[in-house]
Amino acid sequence: MLAVFDNDGTLCDSQEVEGRCYAQAIESITGKKLFTLDWAAYEEPTSSAMVQDFLVGDPLAPEKEEAIKWEFLRRLKAERTHFPGDFTPLRGAVQFLVRLQTDGICPVALATGCFDITARFKLRCCGIAMEDFPHASSSDTPRRRDILPLAAKRAGFEISSVVYFGDAPWDVRVSRALGVPMIGIGRRIDELSALGVRDVFRDYTDADAIIEVIQNLKFAP
Repeated sequence: MLAVFDNDGTLCDSQEVEGRCYAQAIESITGKKLFTLDWAAYEEPTSSAMVQDFLVGDPLAPEKEEAIKWEFLRRLKAERTHFPGDFTPLRGAVQFLVRLQTDGICPVALATGCFDITARFKLRCCGIAMEDFPHASSSDTPRRRDILPLAAKRAGFEISSVVYFGDAPWDVRVSRALGVPMIGIGRRIDELSALGVRDVFRDYTDADAIIEVIQNLKFAP
């Protein structure tokens, strides 16, 4: 079995700064505002998909998307000193990734809806090197339902062998669309429980309990 982790809210304890910087980057480059900062309102809430939808019909869309990506990164770097909590890992996250691999429980991959460069920066702030793991981002493919299988493929696994760690309603949607079991992590565990996610944890401090869930999935007939 392969454990695939989302980034924001699942490994990094991202809160308000992420979305605000993203929206400001889009407005800075295009002069137009997103209609809402509620990512759940978007059909495909990934950094690339939302920008591409926003720029449909614009002949300079590729250039503007690239400019938005770098402006987004610039703003995240500027905000880190003001909101350091948004650039820290969930409790126990780094140790949990290490334990999964060193104890031979299962290999790890990363699948993020972020741009590649912003995901790399935020993970680095959390003490996690994106390059240490097979990974895929919305810079590879904009749809979350394609990002997760791509990360699995790069790790040498079929999607049928994946357990997914996520924190948001769109993670629930994609895991169900792909037939992948999901473990809910982070600040939205009440919402995830209401959506029917059975195994939810606020963070990784109860590592033994999370590993027990993985092993029950791993050895299920």
